[in-house]
Amino acid sequence: MYFTILLLLIGLDPVMFGPGGRFHLEHSKDGFGVRSHGIIETLGPARTKFYPLPQSTAQQFMQLRSGDLGFNFFDPARYERQEVLGPHQMEGDKLWFGNNYYDGEGDLGVGAFGYFDTSTRRYTLFSPREIASYEISAILVQPDAIWLGLDIFTEDISTIPVGLVRWNRKTHEVQKYPLEFVINRIRREGDSLRLNTRSGYALFRDGEIRRFLANGRPIAKFPPPPTHN
Repeated sequence: MYFTILLLLIGLDPVMFGPGGRFHLEHSKDGFGVRSHGIIETLGPARTKFYPLPQSTAQQFMQLRSGDLGFNFFDPARYERQEVLGPHQMEGDKLWFGNNYYDGEGDLGVGAFGYFDTSTRRYTLFSPREIASYEISAILVQPDAIWLGLDIFTEDISTIPVGLVRWNRKTHEVQKYPLEFVINRIRREGDSLRLNTRSGYALFRDGEIRRFLANGRPIAKFPPPPTHN
């Protein structure tokens, strides 16, 4: 109870999951603020176990982001990354999530999504080439597919929009839809997907997208996201 109250006071979501609600997201401060670096299991009074989020390797970066090697002056011996748990959704006793990471000023990473299974206490991660260069900004778990919003968290501490991805859970086939806005949340709305963004929302159906401001007025395109420069 104390842990839940503490998270609410600092504005974080007290996600408790798994058998008996024994599992929750870890939150601690790093160079970008308070973020989640893994999952904690409560074993008993004052007893916990930490399951850190697996980090990508230099070999995975070279394999999955080969097009970025020259641009980023990649040195395998100095592969600096800090991948954390980002958007998430429960499915039974599994916590599905996408990772976040800073991609600039020498920090790199590999985009991934997957789940933590409380029955095995193990992570399962997927990094298709179509998402390996990006972080996950939003996730929607459905029986047949995983929907992901993609962006780049880069130098000037801002995000660059990339688009929407559908990952087929059976075949692992990826469909990618480029977009000019960062998706903050994905949810089902009737026969469409509602994609929330900073300036409003969009409705996605059968590959077609309609954009609206927060007041419901249709627009053709969203303005570029702000930067800190």
